[in-house]
Amino acid sequence: MHMKTFFRHFACTAFILTITSPLLSSAYYSDNNSIEGMNLDELRQTGFRLDWVNKSNSKDLHLPTITDESLYIVDSQDYITRYEKSTGRWVWSSPIGSQTFQLRSISEFKDINRVLIVSDGEIYVVEHNTGNNPSKVDSDKNNAYDKKSIDLTFGANTPAISNGKNQLVYGSKTGDLIWFDPAIGYDINRYSIGNSLNIAPTYAEGIRLKNGLIRQTVVAASENGNVAVVDLNRIKELWSINLMSPTNAPVAYGSNTTLVENEEIPRTSIFIAGTDQYLRSLDLHTGKQRWAYLTNAKLLDSPTVIGKTVYQYVPGIGLAAFDAYPNNLSGKLIWIANDVHGNVITTTSRNKLVCWDASSNKLQIVDPRKGGVMSELNIPNATTLVTESASNGSLYILNDQGAIFRLVPRQ
Repeated sequence: MHMKTFFRHFACTAFILTITSPLLSSAYYSDNNSIEGMNLDELRQTGFRLDWVNKSNSKDLHLPTITDESLYIVDSQDYITRYEKSTGRWVWSSPIGSQTFQLRSISEFKDINRVLIVSDGEIYVVEHNTGNNPSKVDSDKNNAYDKKSIDLTFGANTPAISNGKNQLVYGSKTGDLIWFDPAIGYDINRYSIGNSLNIAPTYAEGIRLKNGLIRQTVVAASENGNVAVVDLNRIKELWSINLMSPTNAPVAYGSNTTLVENEEIPRTSIFIAGTDQYLRSLDLHTGKQRWAYLTNAKLLDSPTVIGKTVYQYVPGIGLAAFDAYPNNLSGKLIWIANDVHGNVITTTSRNKLVCWDASSNKLQIVDPRKGGVMSELNIPNATTLVTESASNGSLYILNDQGAIFRLVPRQ
């Protein structure tokens, strides 16, 4: 462990409140029945409970990244900290970068004991177990990820996703999708999409053949309106479309659980929220337009697909629910909720919609049948809220006071 790192975060490790002890809980709650600005009565009404709170002595916490067992967070000094996701326990902290490059994403590769932090100029490498500078994984090989940083020929302009082979895929300012192999330290494939890629690529998969063969793809959108679906493994374009205006948010995808008309395999569709005010559904494999719905405003947030419904926040209008797989080229609006002011991020344990309005720091619990607001929770100091699942997910919240806390669904 770095001694510098240990002393820097000692205050953080000294305060972890896991909400199991009545004595600790009552000591931390303020007189007005609130914690971290949240009213506890309102919290109960949402169907969530506070699981743990951790206080950091660092500010400007950002880039929260959730993995199977860990939560990673970066601070203003480019220190990355790993927490145990289930308890909030501090595991390690490590300095990365030099505050020169913008950090884009964090990827964990436990099988090679590595955490890779992608920036727009370099990839920084630390050990997963300790946060230390990397030591050799294989004494017989000189792997690039055994160094503490790897230069990028094509700088990352988006977060990176993993292709499942300890490789990364990201978008560049040159308009290319880049397949990067950290073992050799070079890009191994490139595919041109259009102008600069500014939004995160999306991994999407769907059954292609009746024998159950699954096709894995990556969907990318460029600044000049091109949207392309590329086979993740063969690096071959399946199809592309040019929109009149670009999309500002990553696309979403979903698969139907039943067959429509004469289909032989379940339909898998991607959903594109456009600044041309259209919400579009296209077939993942062929690009065939399934439906398109013209809304009343530019769409700036990603759609959320849950089961057979796709939810889209329309600025100035509210949250709209659509049939994801209608037999109708113009789409099928189910309802629109004018008093819901954020997009769907997950569901409660009772399948209610959880919506987050970042502009007002308000959580809303919404009835999925008609769009009625069932309860609300103000989280006044929150700067970032993320979840690990679109269904029954826990909520991880960072605030401007250095607090990190987790809300979990009540069972």
